[in-house]
Order: sequence, then structure tokens, then C-alpha cells
Amino acid sequence: MSLRCGAYARYSSDRQSPASIQDQLRKCREFAERQGWEFLETNVYVDEELSGAGADRPGYNRLLEATSRQPLPFEVLLLDDTSRLSRNLGNTMNLVDRLKFIGIRVVAVSQGIDSEDEQADVILTVHSLVDSLYIKELAKKTHRGLEGRALQGFHTGGRCFGYDNVREGSSVRLQINDMEAAIVRRIFEMAAEGASLRTIAKTLNKDHIHSPRPRAGKHYATWCPTAVREMLRRDLYAGRIVWNRSRFVKQPGTNKRLRRERPENEWRIAERPDLRIIDGGLWTRVQARLEFVAMTFGKGKFPGLLHRSSSSPYLLTGFLKCGTCGANLVVVTGRGKQGHPRYGCPQNFHRGACPNKLKERADWIEDRLLSQLQEAILQPEALDYALYEFERQLAASLLDLTNHVARMRQRSGEIQQELDNLIATAAACGHSPALVKAINDREQELKNISRQLLSTEPESVSSHVARIRQFVSDRFGNIRKILNTDVLRAKGELAKHISEIRMVPQAGEKKGHYTAEGEWNLLGGYGDGEKCVRMVAGGGFEPPTFGL
Repeated sequence: MSLRCGAYARYSSDRQSPASIQDQLRKCREFAERQGWEFLETNVYVDEELSGAGADRPGYNRLLEATSRQPLPFEVLLLDDTSRLSRNLGNTMNLVDRLKFIGIRVVAVSQGIDSEDEQADVILTVHSLVDSLYIKELAKKTHRGLEGRALQGFHTGGRCFGYDNVREGSSVRLQINDMEAAIVRRIFEMAAEGASLRTIAKTLNKDHIHSPRPRAGKHYATWCPTAVREMLRRDLYAGRIVWNRSRFVKQPGTNKRLRRERPENEWRIAERPDLRIIDGGLWTRVQARLEFVAMTFGKGKFPGLLHRSSSSPYLLTGFLKCGTCGANLVVVTGRGKQGHPRYGCPQNFHRGACPNKLKERADWIEDRLLSQLQEAILQPEALDYALYEFERQLAASLLDLTNHVARMRQRSGEIQQELDNLIATAAACGHSPALVKAINDREQELKNISRQLLSTEPESVSSHVARIRQFVSDRFGNIRKILNTDVLRAKGELAKHISEIRMVPQAGEKKGHYTAEGEWNLLGGYGDGEKCVRMVAGGGFEPPTFGL
């Protein structure tokens, strides 16, 4: 009896020849001819450059869809070998059992396997097991090879913004790209100054700075906050390569690869100062900023870039709490062109679950609240404490600096003595490259010490003192000026001083008003954090006018 035959063919990656598909189909046609069967060209299913470890393949899914229809499109499914169908033992056995159940034979022509045979299940299980083991062993060998290249200092990834891939034989080394490195430094400097991810991305796009790579199918690309975030966390920019930090696993039934963190004891870490783009001080400042933002705004069960309140265009969103139910006060009316934005309790506005019906204009609350805060922190006792704390920190810092200066001066004397000895040796023994190098090295070290003692560069004595002195003017300027800056950056600065303000609704003749309760940390992260200005209703913080 002449049977109708369909066929399935697949090859895994772009490194394999596309002709492999035609070779597999040729073997299937020849087998059908020898058996006197009809090969149906309309029932050929193909997947190119797709792994057999997963089942989310277009051709494979078309095959499943076709065999679910009645009448059946063919009676025999031809394969070159079982690995083409799948490299997952469970998937292979399940599909073959399903096809047998509906009346379709499966034949692997190069292995001589026919699902009609009595021993087919055993033989098919053995071959499928081998197919599954092959891909696992291949993954191990690939990982071993990559590890060897990483230990030799070669690059094992793809393109990395800020670097060029320089090929050495079959391997690749990284080399700093000066133009892109300047952009990386600019991004880190903006982040250290408090710019948000969104602000950085918008600024780069506004200045037409080219981004790392275009999207698929596009000839241009733009910066996005997630790309900026990943760059700010990349150890490579600080001259530190961390390899084997992650592993990728495939989601069952698909070819989607998911990242999993490896235990830290499996990481391979190498210091590469030749690849450093960001100096240690700037790197530390940026990481501290990212940690602060994550701790302050990274709330919620499903964290994203930032908590929603941190990206709100309203300065006090995320700080104001309903004094009745404890929910965040948010702008519930007046967004866009609807009028004046007004803060209200969302539990009342959206759910009716809170009795606080009071809604107040955002600009009125911000103006009155900041006015009262400024008045409170400029009280004589607050200023006295700030000056005392500054004096205490200055004394402690100067003690550390004194010890540091003493060590540098001692080392300066030692270097000068070494130079005298080396010069005397050179005069007695004549010219020597080793002596010249030793003299040059010590002269350079002596210059560096002199620069740190006398200059105003970031690591100098004078700059240390200047940074300590600067915090007073930074913390006690006009608070209202925060409204004239980037709101997202302003939120970060405000969060250093205050965690929450409880807005307690008060009954009135008309609609009532809010009073505020909370604490203001004068030093905003400096000092012991114990000195706070209390903000309580009736205690100097409650405004004399209605509305707040």
C-alpha cells in the first residue's frame, strides 16, 4: 500500500550550513521512493537556526497543528534522525506517542527506527537519551572553552559599549574606544551628581549621542533608562572583570533562555586596570547613589526601575501619608489640563475605604510645607547644632588628615634619601638603565606626594577640607530652590532628610485643612542622625492659614 509521507528537518545555528536542510530532505525522499511511498512536498516542515532543546519552533508548531486536523494530512512522518525532532528526551517520546495514537508512523531513516516495530520504544529511548546527553555535554565543553579564554585575558562576550573587539586569531581582546569611553564617563558623572536614569537617557538623546546598538530592523537607536542602569552596574568600566557570574537555563517547552545567578564562590574575578574607564572614586559614588535610590524608592512586590512614586512629576508624592489610613497621598484630580493637581487619599477616592475626603492643591501644600520646614530648621537651636556637628566632624577629619599628611611627609623623606643613594651609585658606577628607571620612579612618586599635599585635586588635603565645609551650605540653603531643579533629583535629595510626612485631616467650617507631623533630619545622612526637628501639629509646624 502506498503511504503518504510528510517530513521534518532542522539545523541548530548559523554556523551550520543551510544546505543541511536539503540534505536531510533528500534522504527522506530517497527512503520514500525505495518504499514506494508518496512524498508530499506540501507537508514538509522546516526550522532553521533553532535549537532542538525547546519546543517553540515555527516549523515544529506547524507540524503539531497539521497533525491535529482531520482527516490526517499524511500517514508517515520522515526524519533524518531523532535529534532533528528534539534533543529533549521527554519531548521526543511524548510527540512520538501522540502521533502513534492518532495513526501516524514516525521513521528516522538514517537510524533505521520505525515506530511500528516492536522494539521501537526501546531503540527510540536510547537514541533520544543520547541526543539529550549530547547537548548537555556540548554545553559543558563550550563553558570549559570559554573559561579557558577568560583566564587567558580574552573577551568571551559580544560587543560592549566603550570598547572595541580586537581579534587575535580565533579569540578577541577588548581595547578601550576613546570616543565611547568619554560618553561612559559622562553618564557616570551625571549619575554621581544625582541625575535619574530617565534624565540621563533624555539628555543623551537630546544631544544626539549614539547609543550602544540599534534595535533589530532599525538603522538608528536611542538611549533608554534600562541601558543606562546596566552600564552603571558594569564592573568592567572600573577595570574589574567578573566572569561566570550567571548561567542561562531554558524555560521548559521553549527556547527562551533565562538568567540565573551563580554562587559567588564560582565567580572568576580578574583585575584589569588596562581596561579601566571609570576611576575608583567616581565608581564608588555612583554605586552608593544607586544603593541609596534602591533602598529609598525600590519598594513594592514587583520592583522595576524605581517605585512609581519616585518617577512622579509631583515633588511630595511618596512622602505624604494619609493621617487616617496611612496610605500614600497622591494626586487624584487635576492632572494634565483638568485644572490644579490636588492631593487626596486614594483609599477614599478610588475605593471609599477611608473617611478622609479632603483634597488639597499640590502647589499650596508644597509652598506651605517647605516654607514651614525652612522656618523650623533655621531656628537658633538647629543652627547651633549644625555648627557643633560641623566642628566635631571637621576635628575628626583633620585628625585623620594629619596622620595621612604625616605618613606622606615621612615617605617623602624616605624617597629623597633613596634618590640621593641612587644618584651617588650612578656617579660611582656610571650609566645604567636600571638605575635611571629607579630614579625616575622615585621622582614620580615624590611629585605625586607633593601634588596631594599642595594641590586642590580630589585626593588632596585642601579638597578634603573643602568637601567637609561644603555640606553646611548644601544642607541649609533655600529649601524652595529644590522646586527649580529636576524633580526626580529633588526627590532623592529630599529623601535624605525625611522619610514621611503624616497629613492629618482637621475638621473646619468649610472643608477643613491638613496639619503635618513628622521629623526632618538636619544633616541628611551626615553625623549620628539623632538630631531631628520635630514637625507636629500645633508645635510650630502647623501653618496659620487654611489649606495645610
